[in-house]
Amino acid sequence: MPESFRLAARVVQSRWFIKGAFFVLFAWLASRLLQFAGWARGTDAFVPRPESVAGILPVGHYTSFFAWLKGGGWDTLLPAGLVIIIASLATSLIFRRGFCGWICPVGTVWEAASASGRKLLGDTVRLPRWLDNAGRGLRLILGLAFFGYLAIVPLAESMAFRQLPYMWVADIKIIEGFGDPRYITVLLLAFVVSMMLGPVWCRYLCPLGALYSLLGIASPCAVTRDASTCIDCSRCNEACHARVDVQRATAVRAAECDGCMDCVKACPVEGCLEARVLGRVRVKAWAWPLLVVALWFAIVGTAQLTGNWKTTIPTETLRQVINSGLLEQSTPMTLER
Repeated sequence: MPESFRLAARVVQSRWFIKGAFFVLFAWLASRLLQFAGWARGTDAFVPRPESVAGILPVGHYTSFFAWLKGGGWDTLLPAGLVIIIASLATSLIFRRGFCGWICPVGTVWEAASASGRKLLGDTVRLPRWLDNAGRGLRLILGLAFFGYLAIVPLAESMAFRQLPYMWVADIKIIEGFGDPRYITVLLLAFVVSMMLGPVWCRYLCPLGALYSLLGIASPCAVTRDASTCIDCSRCNEACHARVDVQRATAVRAAECDGCMDCVKACPVEGCLEARVLGRVRVKAWAWPLLVVALWFAIVGTAQLTGNWKTTIPTETLRQVINSGLLEQSTPMTLER
């Protein structure tokens, strides 16, 4: 096999290539959403409203998700949000926080900051263990409070939330808010902090990360270590961006493990570190990201093919909401069928 082909294969299978591709896709879809909003306001040419950006609304769509679990039916107004939640839960459960490790565009920004810090500063600052544990405990508390609250919202209120005009275009307001100088200032400060301390948001604050970490612990897949062949070189620990002590583990079940496979690739001993399903079936490091991406697009693709992806809110209605006081309306709006 030509060396150039091997190099290309390594690049395509790398975590930064895949995460970067998802980030670029999200950025492009966000730009399309802004163009749709511009069309609604009469300043841009028409483009269809992209559905995937709905994933930026975890509060609204998880409210709808719990309503669905309680028997409130599928959200036909903004179904893409539910599909993205289901795909995120599935990849996190089956492939150890696969959403965080390979897909999440927000996490990509903070991991890029952390990687930049390691490159420029030699390493990020490691907090004392007690403080690090306290921070990770804080994320768990925030996650439990966040999802606990959304889970107990009465069914009628959850279903009514789907019909709020604000919910229909909140993704537009969020994306447009990214251009606010105050937000940009906060983002730059957070980027610098993440360069020094690592991805603070992902490790200590993100409530979604807390949920996906708990699911990851229950994953049937995990990196296993063969103690009989381990040479205690510490390369696995050095490669782990999540600071997991891989070298002393028999099976890596740490909540921070996101299945990045960096430790497996760094191990110099063939077969010492391997990803396995239920401790038995081997999964090659190069195959892991392909399986994560395949599962993600299988769920999204199925939703598209079965008509459970695109919004049923008429384009003209969305245009009216964007251009009127309905945007701030706090009472449901019923669509005429």
